[in-house]
Parts: sequence; structure tokens; C-alpha cells
Amino acid sequence: MAPVISLLRNVWDPVANRLERLIRKVAAELPIDNDWSQSVKGSWYVHPRQHAIEIVFLSSAFASAASYFFMRALGPDTLNFKLLTSFVPTAPASWTEKLLLGSLIGSLSLTLTHKLIRGTGLFMLQPCHMGALLLISVMSAPEKLVSKILFNIYLHTQWGGYAALAFPDLRGHDLFLETFNFFAEHALILIAPIYMIYSGRYLVLPASPNMALLSFFVYGFFHSPLLHVCALRSGLNLNYLFAPPPSKFVFYQLCNMKIKN
Repeated sequence: MAPVISLLRNVWDPVANRLERLIRKVAAELPIDNDWSQSVKGSWYVHPRQHAIEIVFLSSAFASAASYFFMRALGPDTLNFKLLTSFVPTAPASWTEKLLLGSLIGSLSLTLTHKLIRGTGLFMLQPCHMGALLLISVMSAPEKLVSKILFNIYLHTQWGGYAALAFPDLRGHDLFLETFNFFAEHALILIAPIYMIYSGRYLVLPASPNMALLSFFVYGFFHSPLLHVCALRSGLNLNYLFAPPPSKFVFYQLCNMKIKN
């Protein structure tokens, strides 16, 4: 067994070293130690080699799996495809829906303003902000095929909004209405789909493992390579790709590492 492991290591190490050099060449200048007082700038808290492995293998896996489950869930011969191509909203948008749409637009616009003031506009690519933009697009054109597909994918990926509200990262929030809008936006992206489901104006596909897995892998592909590449090039900690949000567990691990060193 040992000779086999040694052979595999001899084959893999040069590949990993080349991938690591490529990541270091592409990435922005980053410090080794992470600054836990802020959430914007990245660091090599996660080793460049690990980034290289993830961006190559995870991206390939997410792309392949998303393509496979797209055909399984939404292929031309599926019930979902027939529902998608035949469903048409039967009623105009209510005032409640218009209010939700206006609130989403206002909240996302305020978020964009805050990001532009800070010079961190790239953070608008965060999944929750993109979720708000997705809902705005769907509510603006519910009859379009792409809107029906995106809405049903979003329904399977709402856990990000719940996580943000359960564990809010408010480091650096000092602009007017910034903290209030953080909670408002994340509440809206969870409330709006509930209304949309029961309004009858939006198609909700039957629950199935294929649709759930398609949604997960589409979300994963957005994370890596799309967000991953943007984070590496900019040096910004997009979606916590460089370092996780601070927690007691993280600090406990860091203290143990310092003690051992």
C-alpha cells in the first residue's frame, strides 16, 4: 500500500504545485494572517493550494452535476418541462405584491449605495444580494420561462437568508441605516417567496430530489468558480471564501494553534 501512496503522491504533488503557483499569480496580494476585526479583505487563512484544488475540482464537479440534474429535472420529456411551458399567471399583481417588489428594489438600492460608498461594489455578488435581484427579476416578468426556473431554484436555496439572520456579521456597519437595511433585506428575501407561492401567480414545481440537487449544484457553481475567481482577483472576502466569519469555535481553534506553536 505504501508504494502505491508514494507513487500517487509523486504524480499529484507536481500538479498541485503548478496549480498553487497559478493561484498565487492570479490572486491579489494577500496577507497570511487574517484581520478578524473586519469582513471585507481576504487573507491566506486558507492555503493557496487548497484554493487551487477547490476551484479546479469543485468547479468541475458542480458544472457536471448541474448539467446532469438539469436534464433529469427539467428535460423536454419531464413533467416539470410541461408545467413550465404551459403555466401562465392568471391574475395581475396585487398591491401587496407591488409593495413587496418596491421594498426589495428600495432595500437593494440602499445596499448598493452603501457598497459604493465603501468602494466594495463587488460585494453585490453576495448570494443574498443576488437572491434579492433574482426575486426582483422574477416578480417583474413572472411569465418568462427563465423566471419560472430561477424562482424554483431559489426556493431550494433560501437557507442562506436564514443563516444570515441567525448569525449576522455586522462588522464595520457604521453607515446610516446600514444595520437596519441588513435585516430588512434578508427578511424581505424570505417573506417575498412565501407570498409569491400562495399568490397563484408563480409556478411552484412538485418537490423532487432532482430539482433539489439541481438547485444545490447551480448554487455551488455560482460559488465556485464564479465567486471564487472574483474573490481571488479582487482580494475581497466574497461569501467568506478566504476566511469564515468570527465565532467562538474559530477563535478556540486559533488559540490552540498559537499554543501549539
